[in-house]
Amino acid sequence: MKYKLIVERTDLNFSAAHFLMHHPKCERIHGHNYRVTIKVESDELNSQQMIVDFMDVRNITREICQKMDHHILIPTKADDIEIKEMGKELEVIANKRRYIFPKEDALLLPIEATTVEKISEYIYKQLKQSPLKDLKIKVSVEEAEGSIGTFTEE
Repeated sequence: MKYKLIVERTDLNFSAAHFLMHHPKCERIHGHNYRVTIKVESDELNSQQMIVDFMDVRNITREICQKMDHHILIPTKADDIEIKEMGKELEVIANKRRYIFPKEDALLLPIEATTVEKISEYIYKQLKQSPLKDLKIKVSVEEAEGSIGTFTEE
């Protein structure tokens, strides 16, 4: 690809709690301040001589981040997880633990695990359902300084 655009801003972030299945330390609920970086590539530019407007990428990504912000992220496709709706609450049984969360505090994600790799893939798929769908996109999610997962479809 000839042209690359990188959108890495302080407002492309979210704070969320999660747990990892079958991990000795991270199976406990804990949280991160995630940062998201989007890279877009193209061989051609549009009529404005850009791949896409920075602001379009920023605004769409920021909206995705805001939906994830201040939630407990629950992986609905994980093995060994049970999720039951109980009125305004969710019962989650995972890692031999039973949790009750207010529904409004939980975000059910159609992924196998809430690792940065799978969160990157989730954000990528959200971007591919947006006006950015025809672009080559790479999504990176950082959960701690220097701990980054990436997803792109090649």
